[in-house]
Amino acid sequence: MHPAQALPLLSLSVFCCTLFAPVTLAQNQAAVQQNDKAAEEAQQLERLVVSVQQQARPWLSSVAAVSRLQLDEDPALDIAALLRNMPGLQADQRANFAQDSRISLRGFGSRSSFGVRGIEVLFDGIPWSTSDGQSQPSSIPFEQLSSVEVLRGPFAALYGNAAGGVLTLHSKTTLQGASLQHQQSADYRQHSLQLGDGQTELYLKKLDHQGYRVHNSAEKRQAALRSSYQFDEVRLNWRYDWSDDPLLQDPLGLTKTEFSTNPQQTAAVASLFNSRKSSAQRQLSLQLTPEDNDWQFAAWQGERDITQFLAFSGDAPGAAGGVVALTRHFRGLKAQQQLQFGQWQHQLALQLEENTDQRRGYVNQRGVAGDLRRDESGKVSNSEIAWQTEYQTDALWRLHLGSRLSRIRFAVEDYFIQAANPDDSGQSSQQLAAVAMGASYPVSEQLHFYFSAGRGFETPTLSEMAYQVNGNGLNLALKPTRNRQLDMGLKWQQQQTQASIDWFYIQSRDELVIAQSVGGRTSYRNAAQTQRTGAELLLLHPVTEQLQLQWSSTLLDASFAADSTAGKNLPGVARVQHRLGLSYDPFFDQSWLLGSNISYRSRLWTDDINSMAADSSTLLDIKSSWQADWQQSHWSWWLAVDNLTDADYAGAVVVNQANGRSFEPGTPRQFQLGFRVQLLLD
Repeated sequence: MHPAQALPLLSLSVFCCTLFAPVTLAQNQAAVQQNDKAAEEAQQLERLVVSVQQQARPWLSSVAAVSRLQLDEDPALDIAALLRNMPGLQADQRANFAQDSRISLRGFGSRSSFGVRGIEVLFDGIPWSTSDGQSQPSSIPFEQLSSVEVLRGPFAALYGNAAGGVLTLHSKTTLQGASLQHQQSADYRQHSLQLGDGQTELYLKKLDHQGYRVHNSAEKRQAALRSSYQFDEVRLNWRYDWSDDPLLQDPLGLTKTEFSTNPQQTAAVASLFNSRKSSAQRQLSLQLTPEDNDWQFAAWQGERDITQFLAFSGDAPGAAGGVVALTRHFRGLKAQQQLQFGQWQHQLALQLEENTDQRRGYVNQRGVAGDLRRDESGKVSNSEIAWQTEYQTDALWRLHLGSRLSRIRFAVEDYFIQAANPDDSGQSSQQLAAVAMGASYPVSEQLHFYFSAGRGFETPTLSEMAYQVNGNGLNLALKPTRNRQLDMGLKWQQQQTQASIDWFYIQSRDELVIAQSVGGRTSYRNAAQTQRTGAELLLLHPVTEQLQLQWSSTLLDASFAADSTAGKNLPGVARVQHRLGLSYDPFFDQSWLLGSNISYRSRLWTDDINSMAADSSTLLDIKSSWQADWQQSHWSWWLAVDNLTDADYAGAVVVNQANGRSFEPGTPRQFQLGFRVQLLLD
């Protein structure tokens, strides 16, 4: 769909949203109205803009494309529900917990068959991505989150092995009291409990999801314990996160014919081989920060266990099996220091990371693990050093320059060596550099201009190296992706109105793309060259004292630039996205909020040659919420309807699916009801 063709949709959006009265923008209303918190939020924001920057700087003067969103109190089932309002970001809701939501930013990460790739994920400043660039944000306790920030463009490369962008999630302040929450629909029930004394907090959650397709159930449990201590002028923050998902059934994607006939059906092989996944994760994180924020030290360690039954047997002598049993151990250290000499501000950072995978493969005997077909150990170690400097000229130009040097080593030891399965051991190492520079200038007090340029990299993950298209063993032929980026834009802020427009150009070589996907087993290859050009728009505006508006749009032309696929669009990437939301406060006190969101996404190609695509979709969500205080308690209720028109649409596509099952149905119309009661302590 051409961008110009989407303009009538915006007029329709305004009409529909006004008619149904406004929702999810309650969080944006709070963000706009709470300007007294600007200094604190700016400090968090600029820590995102420059990974080792500790001093507060206003959003307008940053030299990068940054978006910040305050989150409302509604519990989210997945990470995609939290990110739908962010420009430049495509959040595909698969309605399939076995595969997680797919998050892509300016096309980075769209290749992911599960989890998040190409985007660095930080939770309270601690990397949630392993050293090879993969992360599982489904283990994050969403109810504890207060805000989310997204960094796009060249400066994201200064985070190292995550060229596409940086997603930073911030927790709420520690609860002082107790909070009980319940939410349910026809397909799921979710409960959570939080207990805190202002210094230490315990969080518990349980989700039972029946799914709207056969073989689509999920059971998830989470717990988190966090605390904060002040020692003289140094603060220690620590947290322990635990998650256990004993059953995540996988109904698989559908063919075009199956999807058109009945999008709520399940692939027959899903039941035949009982395709499913179970996972568990534990992580301990520590942070030391002085009151003046001149330095910071962080350490983390964790373990993740995954057992996944794929939709085939994998019983051939040289096959890797149809059951994957994976145990991942990961750990890391990060230290950063700020120095100032006159008008120059310098920041230095050192980061050491390591993760080890123990991977076994078994024959899938129709849902039961059989004979061993794979047994190997893989290790990734990463050491990085970063330097950045900033200078403000007498002419009010703010200049910024930074670089990051990384040494990443991959090593695999094969323990399953037979005549039909030769030794697949091997190792490789890379020394890679990322560089970024930028400047911003205040055209006026309310309007600032910025531009930035840089180059970055992204290595394949151990999971992406696990299979070859033809042959056995690790795919050590995969090379890191290298990219060059240009970014420029305008930011405008006046009182409670905020707007931005960002333009970007990205050129990549050796782009990591899916070579083939069969029954959950995905192999990758390097594309010769790709390019992306696009624009992102964001507007937060109080139409009246009662009515708040948010509009975000993303226009993205992402295509291959060489080989036989030259000129073809990158699969799984939407060219056009629009989202318009309204929030209405009838009584001026947020005791009753009405809201609506209408979103549009253009079609998604399913393969590199653009032979087939999922159609464009337009979705309408509405909600009404109430809140009140009674004695020492705060009560909240909400009623929401997702996909009000009950549209049939593909929530995501499986890229380059060899058997044609590329279409992952989105969620049909769903009514949600929930309440929360919070007991407050003096």
